[in-house]
Amino acid sequence: MLVFMSCKFRSLVLTVAALLALPAATALAQTPPAAADAPADPNVRAGESADRAAERLNEEGKKLVAAGKYEEALDKFRASLKLFPLSNAIFNIGSMLYTLKQYEDAHPYLEQTLKAPLDPRQREIVLSYLDNVGQALRLSHAPVVVESNPPGATVTINTKELPFVTPTRVMVPYGVTDVTVQVAGFKPQTVVVTSSRQNPPKDVRVRLERDEPDAQVSARCPQGADVFVDGTMRGFELVRDRMLLGSHVIRCGKTMDTKAFERTILVRAGANAYDFSNVTQ
Repeated sequence: MLVFMSCKFRSLVLTVAALLALPAATALAQTPPAAADAPADPNVRAGESADRAAERLNEEGKKLVAAGKYEEALDKFRASLKLFPLSNAIFNIGSMLYTLKQYEDAHPYLEQTLKAPLDPRQREIVLSYLDNVGQALRLSHAPVVVESNPPGATVTINTKELPFVTPTRVMVPYGVTDVTVQVAGFKPQTVVVTSSRQNPPKDVRVRLERDEPDAQVSARCPQGADVFVDGTMRGFELVRDRMLLGSHVIRCGKTMDTKAFERTILVRAGANAYDFSNVTQ
C-alpha cells in the first residue's frame, strides 16, 4: 500500500520514499463545481480556511493509515477533497479504496491522479496501481474512454455517477451497460454499451444537444485578433457557432493596430451576424 501524504501546505510525502512535489491546484480541474450556496462544512474549525482544513484532514487520515484504520482514513481523505482540490487527497482516496479491494471505485481516482504534474517515479507508482486494478477487474470489466462535446460532463455508469468529468477513462462492466453523459444546459445522452471478454467495449464519444433555445451566430473581429465568447477563446478573427438565446460578451483581442475591446451582443432566434472588424481605437 502506498499513500501520498502532506507534510507542508500543498506538498506531498510518500510514506516509503522521500519528499515528492505534486502541485495541488491543478488536479481537480475537471471535477463538478460545488454549489455556491453550500452550507458551512462541519470539518472546518473556527477561523480555519478551507484549504488548511483540507491539509489538516489529510494529515489526520495519514495517522489513521499508520494505525491500520483504513475505513476511517478514507473518510478523512474524502472530507479533505470535498473542502479543497488537493491532488494528494485524490490519490489517497484511490489508494484506500484499492487497499480495501474496492477496485472499481478506486479506478477513477487513480486515473485522475495521472492528470496531475507527476514526476517519473510518481507516475510509475500510479500506473502500477492502475495495472493491478485492471488485473483485478479483467474478468468483469474493460477500460473505456468517455469523451463529450462539450467536455466537462458528468458520467453515470448504469445508476452510479462517477466523481470526475469528461474526458475520462472508466471501467465498464461486461454485459449491457448504460453510459449516461450530461452537462448543464444540454440534454443528457445515454449510450448503451454491449460487450463481453470476447468483444470488448469501444470508446464512447458523444455530441450533446443544447437543452435550451439557441441560434447560429457569426462574430468577426479585426484582422489578427483572437475571439473570446463569454470569457472563453473560441477562434481567430471569425467565429461561427451556435449560442444560447440572450446576451453574450464578445471580446476581440489586441492586434498590431487595435487594442482589445468587448461588445455585448443579443442573440435572437434565426441567424445572427456581428461584424466588429472595422472597430478602431
